[in-house]
Amino acid sequence: MRDCFRFTAFLLFAAAQFAAAQSKPTPPDITGVYEIVSDKTVLPGGLKNSGSPSAVPLSAAAKDQMKSVDVKTDPALHCQPVGPFRMTAREENKIEVIPATNGTIVMLFEDLSRGVMRTIYMARGHRTDLGPLWLGDSVGKWEGDTLVVDTNSFNDQTWLNEEGAQHGDAFHLIERIRPILGGKYLEYKVTAEDPKALVKPYTYTRYYERSKTEIGQDNCVEDGE
Repeated sequence: MRDCFRFTAFLLFAAAQFAAAQSKPTPPDITGVYEIVSDKTVLPGGLKNSGSPSAVPLSAAAKDQMKSVDVKTDPALHCQPVGPFRMTAREENKIEVIPATNGTIVMLFEDLSRGVMRTIYMARGHRTDLGPLWLGDSVGKWEGDTLVVDTNSFNDQTWLNEEGAQHGDAFHLIERIRPILGGKYLEYKVTAEDPKALVKPYTYTRYYERSKTEIGQDNCVEDGE
């Protein structure tokens, strides 16, 4: 009798697990090449780009620090990575999203030298042994149809914007990426948090249109050459 009860309990547990797995939504396929839309473009529903890295609400200390920065040393002018906060807002930006088989999502930038290949790790949490990185340590998860990417561990070589605003060692990004309008577009929202450099978290939004073209070859030329 006891064995019968245990077997019944096991069947009920297995059925519950199966039902939970079946009810879990399948993430959308965002594989493809996308081009950023112009700030002048208004998509159906009134959707359009808003905000920008240049509008970050800097703290008094960050404003003072910015005054001592020579804008001619901007990494963007010297073919160096600018970090995802600036890169994803760049005009004429073009990306390719490639889900890999090892539990990662790879994001390629046509402007390779300033963007570099980003890897979003879907099967692990943040690592503490990596040290400061140009693009930070990115971990992701799906929340319904939205890819949520949490990135930290940035180095001090990237700027918040072209005016020379610097971030602190606690700089942190939350990116929310989802397909909209039947998958023709990607909506990208990023929130920057930095208790040292910003008076409050700041969010900007960009829209990317799916493209039939391919990622082109990079040809970065340093400023003045």
